[in-house]
Amino acid sequence: MTGLLALLTGALALSLHGHRPLMWLADRRVDPTVLLTGWLLSTVGLVVSLLATTVVIALPADDHPASGLFRLAGGCWTAISSGSVPEWREWIGAVSVLGTMGILVRLGWAVHQRLRHRQRRAPHVAQLRLLAAGSSPHEPLWVRDNRPLALSIGGRPGLIVMSDALRQQLPPVAVNAALEHERAHLRGRHHALIAVVEVLAAALPFCTLLRVAPAAIRDLVELAADAEAARRCGSSAVREALSRLTEQPAPSFGLGMAGRLTHTRLSRLAEENVRGRRTARTAGCIAVAASALLLPTAAAWLALNVVGCVVT
Repeated sequence: MTGLLALLTGALALSLHGHRPLMWLADRRVDPTVLLTGWLLSTVGLVVSLLATTVVIALPADDHPASGLFRLAGGCWTAISSGSVPEWREWIGAVSVLGTMGILVRLGWAVHQRLRHRQRRAPHVAQLRLLAAGSSPHEPLWVRDNRPLALSIGGRPGLIVMSDALRQQLPPVAVNAALEHERAHLRGRHHALIAVVEVLAAALPFCTLLRVAPAAIRDLVELAADAEAARRCGSSAVREALSRLTEQPAPSFGLGMAGRLTHTRLSRLAEENVRGRRTARTAGCIAVAASALLLPTAAAWLALNVVGCVVT
């Protein structure tokens, strides 16, 4: 039971306080790509851990000589079929089964709501994609608008929309920086990252980590796109584009360059050297991924041992 108790404690701590180390790293201006890796793997890992832990609890955990990392749950199927499981364990198992079903139902409901929201805006997106038909991939669709606008729409294919006012009011280097910013959103699958964490947050809002993740991910994808655009066009060009677009409203769908953390983003672009940090960024992603995957890996391994006991 030691392994099970450790998993329960770890899942509870991650659910309530898993965002704190990530916020601490963000305050120290860790690379946004590293933080995105940590947030995404932590949120998905939490859900995997919860599901695996409820599977483990649903089956009786008697000690046994079988192999396995935790050596837990031997003879469980034999105990169930022979009726030798204590009544209190039957109740715990029933509650765990209901908990697993509840999580799965909530996830299904959240996915359904997301798809309904996507269907409501599908006609508008389809019209934009029809206008952009025949254009080169990641080339912008220029539309007539008096406001300088730049936004990207995820999906297959991805789409970048920019207004004529943008290239009329901004110098070419700033226009190119805005374009590279939106291309970075598409290359990084930022729209999909946001969709994943928003679905998880809607499904399990009682988990603090999941509840605060969407806002954090939205901020980080903007910082990551800024950094990528600065590496390609220079920080000054990105700063100029961002400062010109900052007064424009955020788009109702898609990811626009302006609208979030403008002051912080301008400050980071002015102070940081965005070049020559690929090695550090890769090492940071590996370290954060290893930490974030520790709990779900242990939970999944334990669940496989328990289920393996059933089938053997």
